[in-house]
Amino acid sequence: MSYNKVVWAGIAFSVCTLMVGCAKQQAGGFTQIDHDNIAHTYQYRYQSHKLNRAALNTYIMHRCAQDGFDKVDPLPEEAGALPGYTTRWFQCNYQIKK
Repeated sequence: MSYNKVVWAGIAFSVCTLMVGCAKQQAGGFTQIDHDNIAHTYQYRYQSHKLNRAALNTYIMHRCAQDGFDKVDPLPEEAGALPGYTTRWFQCNYQIKK
């Protein structure tokens, strides 16, 4: 590999690391990375082995309740763009009352 490619690879790695470090991470080991107002969804990034799932579930229930919803539907996990990270969308909904 030429010297220029090594330098650019190092810069790219540094930028990715900086971006991960700049996002506000919650106490449970997760970070909100996206929000879709129209679909009422939130996307979170986390490392599965460091995640406190109970804290994430409590946090997302609170976020949905702030928006007036009383149910959270988790969508399938996906491999994150950053190595070692997983992302997942959660959709806020209303429970069907019988």
